[in-house]
Amino acid sequence: MTLAPEAAKGDDFMRRLALAIAILATLALAAPSAPAQETPRPGGILNWYVYGDPGRLDIHLESPLSVQQALAGIYSGLLHRDPADPDKIVGDLAERWTASPDGKVYTFHLRKGVKWHDGQPFTSADVKATLNRVLNPDSKSPRCGSMLKPIVAGVEAVDPHTIQIALKFPAAPFLEYVASAWCVIAAKHVLDKHGDLSKPEAQIGTGPFKFKRYERGNVIEWEKNKDYFRPGLPYLDGVKQFVLVGFPTQLAAAKAGRIHLWDTWPPMKRTDADELKRARGDEVHVYQVAQNTIFLAYMHTQKPPFNNPDMRRAVHLALDRQELVAKALEGAGVPCAVFDPKLSGDFALPLAEVQKMPGCRQPKDQDIAEAKKLVEKHYPNGVDVEAAVRSVGNYVDRAQLVLSQLRKIGIRGTIKTYESAAGFAVFGKGDFVFLPTQDRAMVTVDPGDLFSLIYTTNAGSNWGKWSDPKVDELTERGLKETNREKRKQIYWELQRHLLSGAPSAVPVAWVEGFHFVDKRLRGYKWAPTVYDNNTFMKVWLQP
Repeated sequence: MTLAPEAAKGDDFMRRLALAIAILATLALAAPSAPAQETPRPGGILNWYVYGDPGRLDIHLESPLSVQQALAGIYSGLLHRDPADPDKIVGDLAERWTASPDGKVYTFHLRKGVKWHDGQPFTSADVKATLNRVLNPDSKSPRCGSMLKPIVAGVEAVDPHTIQIALKFPAAPFLEYVASAWCVIAAKHVLDKHGDLSKPEAQIGTGPFKFKRYERGNVIEWEKNKDYFRPGLPYLDGVKQFVLVGFPTQLAAAKAGRIHLWDTWPPMKRTDADELKRARGDEVHVYQVAQNTIFLAYMHTQKPPFNNPDMRRAVHLALDRQELVAKALEGAGVPCAVFDPKLSGDFALPLAEVQKMPGCRQPKDQDIAEAKKLVEKHYPNGVDVEAAVRSVGNYVDRAQLVLSQLRKIGIRGTIKTYESAAGFAVFGKGDFVFLPTQDRAMVTVDPGDLFSLIYTTNAGSNWGKWSDPKVDELTERGLKETNREKRKQIYWELQRHLLSGAPSAVPVAWVEGFHFVDKRLRGYKWAPTVYDNNTFMKVWLQP
């Protein structure tokens, strides 16, 4: 593969970042994969779980993990993370690719003979239709579209097996974005027929599994694609995802051996992991891992009281992130940081600096006093707010902790709970005032991902409708900059700006937690994000 100098520099950065993640996974006692001498055994059904019903099944127009997870094995992308080595990006539907000397045009050479699950041939027309769909200015594509729209200028199908993507400028994270699990390729004829991908009957992919059925509140099933373009794969006959709502239900299923794998959200806390080990003994590998997921508190900037930046700043100051990590996450998390140094390396502002900043410093007395003054300035008798919370994981417990802290400064909250998919619909429409807790998982390991997902004006999860020209300008500069040191300084400036200002999404902590793999499940490897390497094309079950 030929890369332009600018692209090569970006790739060098990504390799170093991937290496850091690989080291972290090793130190975290990540689940061991099958020994090299083992011969994969075909057959069997993998039992997995999803934390809630996914609602609409449109991978391009939705953002919940439950949607991506429901469809992970159904679709393929141009590129993806190598199932055998998830720190590497390799071709999927694209066999190879090249970059122009100026780093602004990428040419992807597509596999021949690939068929959609309905037997229709895969061509460059499908890639063009997919990319035009997520790039459409009128399309709200909160994951793939939010990454690609700022950098992609256009798409051209050169011939049935060649696609060219023109960029507005050489962008360091472009290949990361293309390899995202959210940028999978859909069939043009399916989009033409159904209009979107919302319904089960529209789930026609090229992936290792076919979509078999979705029974709301019960199970999502895949079955083996016998015509998969990788001969001999997948090994499994199918995958069952049980819809398990509520952490006690999920933990009970794990303890009873009903599921083979817990690699998804929410992670277990240490006490849960210990309970699982007591129940299952040496039948499972239990390990701790960084989630590449940030715990946020959102405020709507166009609705009182948080349309006032003083009130947003008061929340930023009052939240005791250290207490929230200690109590809600049992210490498994990195409080205050905009970037987790374990994941982002030196792109993260040094924690020693972060921990001295208002809102993060300990003890909290000075921050609380300043926050109370800001609230009393506008609401002498305090103020009541409704706190919207999805009833998943330990969100309600977290929300209660957050609201107990805010009561100290005169903000009184009442919790309103939502089923998972219904909550996301409410948040996407902006029909809320305050979200005391909401995790957002990163789509890639590139530092720009956080801002294109949460903090820019057009970010896919900018639910609080915040707009800050400086954030937009610095984010664009970060995407364009190919010099690693200069790029780092841009992101340091962004982090300082967020921590000293009044954003709508307050960074609380980067989440860590515990997961398990049943020892009968072989070939599984943890990936840098929760969205990657969950197609299960190369895993198998031992009896």
